[in-house]
Amino acid sequence: MFSWGGSKSSAPAPAAPSSHSPAASRRASTVSRSIHLSSYMNHSVLKPSTRRVSNDDTIYDTVFQTTNGFALILRVYLPNDTSRAPTMTLHGVRASHNWLDIRMKVIGYAPISSDQSWRSSNLKLGDAVYTVIHHFQLTPPSILEITDANLRRLNDGLRPPAKFGNVQPESAPPSYPTQNGSYHADQPRHQTQPQPQPQNEFVPPKLNFEIKNYEVDSMIPPIPSSFLKIDNMNLSELNQLVENNTVLQQFIDGTSEVKTLKEIKQSIETSNVNAAKANLVHEEEMEDVCTTVESLKQDLTSKMQRYRELDAERVALTHPPDLQEAIGELNVAKKSAYRESEKLADEWIDAGGEDVNDFVKKFMEVRLLYHSRAAKAERLENSM
Repeated sequence: MFSWGGSKSSAPAPAAPSSHSPAASRRASTVSRSIHLSSYMNHSVLKPSTRRVSNDDTIYDTVFQTTNGFALILRVYLPNDTSRAPTMTLHGVRASHNWLDIRMKVIGYAPISSDQSWRSSNLKLGDAVYTVIHHFQLTPPSILEITDANLRRLNDGLRPPAKFGNVQPESAPPSYPTQNGSYHADQPRHQTQPQPQPQNEFVPPKLNFEIKNYEVDSMIPPIPSSFLKIDNMNLSELNQLVENNTVLQQFIDGTSEVKTLKEIKQSIETSNVNAAKANLVHEEEMEDVCTTVESLKQDLTSKMQRYRELDAERVALTHPPDLQEAIGELNVAKKSAYRESEKLADEWIDAGGEDVNDFVKKFMEVRLLYHSRAAKAERLENSM
């Protein structure tokens, strides 16, 4: 860990026990904002390397060093409304990590993944910040680019300039100037003891491209309360600054706050261009997939229509018939069998009454069918 003063900090103390015990989960969140800030600013490990960077008490920076030698800054935004979850981002870098989204916002730590999770966790801010920093220390993000000039100089002092990667830190790093003081890097003498991690703390990242106003505010550097360079100007320089718009514009463009804003603007523009190019690479593939999906959709529609027709036929075939309709059909069939038997008798008499056995056989078959249908009709009538 780093310190704000010139002396080296002692080995980090073990973190406070996690508040994710079953008993803590059952308690309602009663942690006040002052307790949150006190737990953060007076944390035995975080205090030497933490400073407020906003004019109010909402935004703080904590500098730390990873096991592969990089100095990083975790920017913490604590809303005035304690029911809302704090926001944590890696400031001044572009990096890749399963806990970070494209805005460098921490999304993989469950207790701050939503306002509800934060309230139910009952964690203090200091413990939450320590857990996130400790995780980044032991599993460092892959640094793609250091966008903050001061942070870049700090990292150049930690090791020979050049390569991002697995580089061991050097001792006696230089200070990192800020608005309220200077960071000083310390070479850790002992490995920090791993903090017990809350159960099921990893949340699969959800792509959320909505940027809220307070998130934008936390990225924008605060307006300085004073300008030391102006305070040290003589009268002629001040007159020139007031009367000459070119000189005034040059002075404004040279301030670190304006440079940071331009860097943020350029970073967003570059990110948008890269995202657009990445989307265009998959344009043809996406069109093919859309065509295939549309074809499958039409095929599914026709098959569903055919299924509905067959299902209607099945329902009609398997549905029990109406008793009155069944009795009526049996009576019609009974009369048909009776007429057929009478026709057979008349034809046999007209033929001279020969071949009695064959006549009796055919007549009995039709007559039995007649009586069977008559009995069924009578039975159904009696059941009503």
